[in-house]
Amino acid sequence: MSPAIALVTALLGACGIATGTVLQQRAGQEIEEPASTVALLSRVLRRRRWWTGQVVIAIAWCSYAFALHIGPVALVQPVLVTGLVFGTIASARLARRRLDRRLLVASGACVVGLATFLAVARPQAPAVTPSPVVTPLLGAALVAGTVGVLGLRGVGWGEPVRAALLAVATGGFYGLTATLFATALREPGLVAALTTWPAAAAVVSAACGWALSQRALHLGRLNAPVNAVIGTTDPAVAVLLGVLVLGEHVATAPLALGGEILSAAVVVAGTVVITRHSAAVLRDDRAGVPAPAWG
Repeated sequence: MSPAIALVTALLGACGIATGTVLQQRAGQEIEEPASTVALLSRVLRRRRWWTGQVVIAIAWCSYAFALHIGPVALVQPVLVTGLVFGTIASARLARRRLDRRLLVASGACVVGLATFLAVARPQAPAVTPSPVVTPLLGAALVAGTVGVLGLRGVGWGEPVRAALLAVATGGFYGLTATLFATALREPGLVAALTTWPAAAAVVSAACGWALSQRALHLGRLNAPVNAVIGTTDPAVAVLLGVLVLGEHVATAPLALGGEILSAAVVVAGTVVITRHSAAVLRDDRAGVPAPAWG
């Protein structure tokens, strides 16, 4: 199928996942702090907004899976960065806040940087799908696991350093998950895809990434840099593994590599600004600050 269809479905998936997550976050913020986690879940599950968010996320994941099925990982995974932009807009609308100029510029930078990266890299699937190369997958898992252990067990290291290591490991596992998932979806049928070893490995990788992300967010004094590191490491690893494992093609000429690095840096900068603002707004909402933080 056309890469344009994969791009559109990936965008729809990113938008849906971000919007559904925001709906669930708002549902959780609307209830009083419970005495236990069980009480929290009991109250949240009774809120219509939480279930609306869950339905939106489920539909979005189907769109994302379809994008991975028909398009190269090197095209689909970087598009998920736009989830930050969609989530920012959804948060502002639900909180009835205005987006200030800095946030609009940062969102525009993310979109322009991503579009430039894709235009320069020109990711393409191979004409004939090769058998997946296992060695890079094992290498990525080993590196991500080692970095994660260093972040967890780094005796004498400061919390920012450990949080950064855990964020890198999280992004590595998430990029690995996308590649494994895409590998499984190369099978002709859904049942066949879900019963392959890449599908089982994707579940394990996703669980590792999620667990490390929770620890990273807990350690990080500022969650914004942690989220930014995860959000940029994930597509970087996915693009690399897409090339090494699935035989996908991206432009590698010196001039093209320079453009890819520059555009990726623009995306990273925009991501940092967006996540910092999002964290500030979340703190204001919890503190009951009435003044708009984005306007």
